[in-house]
Amino acid sequence: MSDFLRKIILPQIEFEDEIIDDRIVNLFLNLYRIELFKDGLDLILTKLQEKKLRFQIKNIKGWDTNIGCFLTEDQKFIDKAIGKIFHKKNLKIILRSVNYNVLAHEMAHALEYESGINLGEEFRYAIGLDMKDRQVEMITLRSQIKRLMVDALRAYKPNQFLSELFARYFELLSISRNVLATGDFTTQEVMNFFANTTNFIEKIFNQQIKNQIDPAIAEVTCDVAKQVSLVKPSQNFQEKIGSKNQNSSKTFTKLVKSNAFWYDSWKKIEQKDDKK
Repeated sequence: MSDFLRKIILPQIEFEDEIIDDRIVNLFLNLYRIELFKDGLDLILTKLQEKKLRFQIKNIKGWDTNIGCFLTEDQKFIDKAIGKIFHKKNLKIILRSVNYNVLAHEMAHALEYESGINLGEEFRYAIGLDMKDRQVEMITLRSQIKRLMVDALRAYKPNQFLSELFARYFELLSISRNVLATGDFTTQEVMNFFANTTNFIEKIFNQQIKNQIDPAIAEVTCDVAKQVSLVKPSQNFQEKIGSKNQNSSKTFTKLVKSNAFWYDSWKKIEQKDDKK
């Protein structure tokens, strides 16, 4: 099955220095362990096969702390037969760190763009329901949610919040134990806490992108997903329980209110709740 992926992915990768094609393919392959990712991964493969998307692997420069980004490039071409100029968008994912979380994050941005979806109220409301006045008991998962979805957003403008939250939810799933056997929490534990966000991706987002997926790719990757799936990892009891010494009583509302941008971003959710 990795040969199937290699034929599609490798022609669309540009390496600046070290050739790490096997690593890229294996990372992509193992992300199929998360069932929620399948449609998105299938669409990425479809765009790679259509030569509409490229990966570029670059070295990290001392002055550049950006470990990944998603770009759209406007390209012109002329149809001489009819004498018209056409424009098309070429998509590019640049990776300076080749890891599950960076790959998943940047592909999520590409998927958001390609889907044409407006994350707007439905996604805002879903993730707001999951995070407003709530916290997860499991210390390790709580720490990663705070790091990725609260603290990290301080570097972004409010109009970028929804896109970043969307990508960071994909990133959070990509570091779960179902992908990385050494992970600190399972995919299901993430999805249980983010039940509304998961439902949005499964029932709304994935349904919107299905018609863009090559059916042949979707069929083959059903077997890919089965072959790479891991047995559900066990979890120690102490991993699930918060500790009073770790300020377990602190809620996400308090964390969110420490960032004025974040607090403002939930106003619409609060207004909706008040009207009920």
